[in-house]
Amino acid sequence: LRDGTQQPFQRPSTCPACGEPAVQEEGEVAVYCVNAACPAQLVRRIEHWVSRGAMDIDGFGSRLSEDLVANGLLADVADLYTLTAEDLLPLEGFGAKRAANLLGAIAASRDRPLWRVVTGLGIRGVGSKVAESLAAHFYSIDALMAASVEDLQEIAGIGEVLARSVVGFLSLGHNRELIARLRERGVRLADVATHEEHPAPLSGLT
Repeated sequence: LRDGTQQPFQRPSTCPACGEPAVQEEGEVAVYCVNAACPAQLVRRIEHWVSRGAMDIDGFGSRLSEDLVANGLLADVADLYTLTAEDLLPLEGFGAKRAANLLGAIAASRDRPLWRVVTGLGIRGVGSKVAESLAAHFYSIDALMAASVEDLQEIAGIGEVLARSVVGFLSLGHNRELIARLRERGVRLADVATHEEHPAPLSGLT
């Protein structure tokens, strides 16, 4: 059915919504935007951040995520930690008690362990188990951001593709800015233990 007027498809090099680089993993057809603050992904990223497997913020459903984004109250997940009762009360279904309960749950999530934060960031290929391994090895988001592909591959179960996914995500300016905003808003980005204080002789073993 081709008549000679067809043009070769050019893979997009940037995301049409935010302009950040578009990534295509070797051997895959899909093209991904890896900007954690991409507006086209915002509602789903918020849902992932608050989910039980990530930051576990009780009382936060998909409808609420959509309402908060639609009302301009959230530009990224860090904005969750600036919400006030005055922001929530005009929304459908909110009274003083529900607003207080939700704000309390959001405040409590500031002190979640590092692996939950890493899970919540939504790095491609990083679920809770991989996040736990990363947190157990590096203990802080700063140490993780400074790690190389080779450093990550030293962890049992992390191969080159996954290591490159983590390093690539954490090297992007928008993602680093998001992490900086989380820090400013009181989210704990390091576990109490350090390699020096608490050696982990079983780390990496099965």
